[in-house]
Amino acid sequence: MRTVWAFFALLLAAPVCITLHAQSRPLMVPPRLISVLAPDCRSGKACHGEHGHVRLIVDILEDGKVGDIKVELGNATLADAATLAVQQAEFLPGYFQGKPQSMDFVVNLRF
Repeated sequence: MRTVWAFFALLLAAPVCITLHAQSRPLMVPPRLISVLAPDCRSGKACHGEHGHVRLIVDILEDGKVGDIKVELGNATLADAATLAVQQAEFLPGYFQGKPQSMDFVVNLRF
């Protein structure tokens, strides 16, 4: 009789275990920055000698490539240098429900 009850207990607990395991995976994984070159502000460049903070909102496409870039903060000269550097950056794409998706990524650069 105990084996019958143990069988029913396992039968009832199995769907709960399967459901909890499926929910343990993250629903969304944001994109990740792999590498970005330092902005080129050497002598003779427009941003040479300027200092400040630039915040860019970058659209990371499904294949990890850079899409649209919007300047959220920073002066125009530094933003242009930062945009050129971020266009050459490498990213891992973001995932939603296990599939790569286009997502925004915020990049902060200090000069």
